[in-house]
Amino acid sequence: MLNIKQIQYFAACAKTGSFSQAAELLFTTQSNVSKVIRSMEDDMRTQLFVRHAKGIELTPEGERAYGHARKILDSFSELEMQEQPLEKDSLRVCFHPSSWFADVFVKYFETHKDQELHYEMYATDTQEIVKRVKARQDDMGFVYVMQNQLGAFQFFLSRNYLEFQELCSTRVQVFCGKNSHEENMEACLKDLRLIQRFPDEFSPDNYRNLVEEDGHTVVDAETVVVTNSDYIMERLLGSGELYNISGGDLGGRNPQYSSSVYTFPGEGQKLVFGYIRRKGEEIPEYGEEFLAFIKSRIKQA
Repeated sequence: MLNIKQIQYFAACAKTGSFSQAAELLFTTQSNVSKVIRSMEDDMRTQLFVRHAKGIELTPEGERAYGHARKILDSFSELEMQEQPLEKDSLRVCFHPSSWFADVFVKYFETHKDQELHYEMYATDTQEIVKRVKARQDDMGFVYVMQNQLGAFQFFLSRNYLEFQELCSTRVQVFCGKNSHEENMEACLKDLRLIQRFPDEFSPDNYRNLVEEDGHTVVDAETVVVTNSDYIMERLLGSGELYNISGGDLGGRNPQYSSSVYTFPGEGQKLVFGYIRRKGEEIPEYGEEFLAFIKSRIKQA
C-alpha cells in the first residue's frame, strides 16, 4: 500500500525532472529519494520514470500517476489546514475582485478592530468561489451574476448543495478613462478595446451575450488585457486607451480614472449582486454582522 511520503517524493521528482533537485526540495539525499521511488514502483508494479544521463522522465504510467498524485496532495493540504484550529474566531469570505467590496471591508475592519476576530479575505472568480464555499474554506462568497443567467446559476449551485441570496441589482455599463473619446460610443461597441476580468459564463466579463439597443451584440470587441487586479484595471482605464464592461452602481470606480459612457438596456442585462452560502446551514454570528454591514453600505451606494 502506498504512503503519503512516497507520493510526496514522486511528485517532487516529476516536478523537477531530477532526483537530485527533488532531494533539495525535500531536504534529504538523492540516494534516499531514489530508494523511496524504487519502493513506490515495486508497490505499484510499474515503472514510473525513465532514467537517463540528463535526468529522469515520466513514463506513460508515471504521467497518469502524477495526475492522481497532485489531486491527493491538494486534498491532503486542505485537510491539514482544516485540522489547524485558529486561536481566534475567523471570518472567511471570498469575493469577485471589486474596489467597492475592498473599500467596504476596510471600513468594516476599522469599525470592528477591537473584535477578537481573525479575517481571511480571498478575491477570485466564480468557479473558485463555489469550490471554496462548498469545501468550507469560506463562510460565504460574494458574486456578480448576469440576470439572464441567474436561473442557470441557481440550478448549478443547487447541485453543489449551495444557494444564492440576492442583495441588489445594477445595470451593466461600459466604462472608459477620462482621456477616451466618448463619441466612439455613438458608432458601435464592436470596435472597443477592452480590459476585463477573467471571464466566466455567469459574469458580464463574458460580454459576447450583451446586446445593444439596435440589437447588435458585442462579439467583435477585442479583449486586450485580462486581469483580476482592480489596481491594474483603474490605472489602465485612466490611460484612456481601453474600456471595461462591468456593473454600474457597485463598481467602486474612482472618478479620477474612469466614468460610464454607455448602459446596456433590458432587464435581462442587469447584473445581480449577492452571496453564496451552504444550503441549510447557518452563517456564523460574526458572518451575519459582516453581511448586515454589507447591506447597509449597499443602501448608501
